[in-house]
Amino acid sequence: MNDATPPRRSRVLTLIALFKLAKSIACIVLAAMAFHLLQPDVAAHVGRWLESLTWATRHGLVMRAIEWFVDLGPRQFRVFGTAALAYAVLYAVQGIGLWFGRRWAEYLIVVETGLLLPIEVWELQHRFSVFKLGVLLTNIVIVAYLIHVLRKPRPQGASQ
Repeated sequence: MNDATPPRRSRVLTLIALFKLAKSIACIVLAAMAFHLLQPDVAAHVGRWLESLTWATRHGLVMRAIEWFVDLGPRQFRVFGTAALAYAVLYAVQGIGLWFGRRWAEYLIVVETGLLLPIEVWELQHRFSVFKLGVLLTNIVIVAYLIHVLRKPRPQGASQ
């Protein structure tokens, strides 16, 4: 391979990079929504609209979620928006780093995701859902795969 040719990227690492970038975009959308809800008239309008959904009154869980949302104040929307932006930056850095084959991105994902696994297990034990189980299993597979990749020696001249 000559110096002008970039190193070949694993398909799995490409998928993980795209997954991280998609999570970054989702967090940006959530942050924008949270900051938009800082406007009292917007939050009130959305709250009234949610309460008017007839199907929601038949589902206790949905009604509790709507009541929780309606009770949120500007401080909670600001905290939520800021946290979502912080995660968006983290996921974007991870995704871009993986996209360009940077080893530090692999380490960053292993550490970040690995630190969250105990929290995900605890959450699953207290409030089980198939979605949470899927997220936990996906994150375990990602961490295991990246640890496997990190243990393999890199070819001479590969990105670090």
